[in-house]
Amino acid sequence: MLLLLSAMPEELEALLPRLEHVSADTVASRQVYRGRLGTVPVALAFSRWGKVAAASTTAQLILREQPRAVVFTGIAGALQDELEPGDLVVARQLFHHDLDASPFYAPTVVPLLGRAALRTDDALSAGLIAAARAWRAQDPAAAPRRIVHGDVATGDQVIGTGEARAAVRQRVPGAACVEMEGAAVAQVCEEFGLPFACLRMISDRADERLTPDEVYAMARRSGASAAEILARAIGAGAFSARAARP
Repeated sequence: MLLLLSAMPEELEALLPRLEHVSADTVASRQVYRGRLGTVPVALAFSRWGKVAAASTTAQLILREQPRAVVFTGIAGALQDELEPGDLVVARQLFHHDLDASPFYAPTVVPLLGRAALRTDDALSAGLIAAARAWRAQDPAAAPRRIVHGDVATGDQVIGTGEARAAVRQRVPGAACVEMEGAAVAQVCEEFGLPFACLRMISDRADERLTPDEVYAMARRSGASAAEILARAIGAGAFSARAARP
């Protein structure tokens, strides 16, 4: 089984119609949908916002659903100036930009793990990148224009000023984008020994110039992109070895 988590409920809207044999129930106050996406059984849920909520959702559903891999999708703010809304970031490594356990550990280093970088699964990430590139080659008008395999910064703040954006870039200089859940989910997956991938669509430049309605529209667009890429990746067999078994 593949566990699919989204940062906003609007991002689920494009994924749900693609599921076959759908059932739903509630786990720890989270609505969970189960079905099949192509050949792969999946469980799909809204993680809720922020690191604690996302980690709690992930841990609960790993224990309940027993997935063999986890993929997180959603929108993010660009930290690299060349990235524009609609561009895609497939995470290579994720960092808690707001984690500082000094003087026991250096800033961003996860206590007891002893390192800052939380790596994604190479095979899952490569499958997502290949699917996104295949989509772009077939339908360049609809697919993401730019597809980046880069680092992601995670923290419990909405980054909306130049000063805040600069602070994140200083903490995680190589990060392509910033969001509020990914590193927490990556850490839980690492502790459970599960392969993890993270797919983020750029919604803005981390400058909070979007209205709430525009944010929700970008979330729906992100969900549509994720649905297309996941369906193509599954169709190409990218997740077969990881998640095809229930």
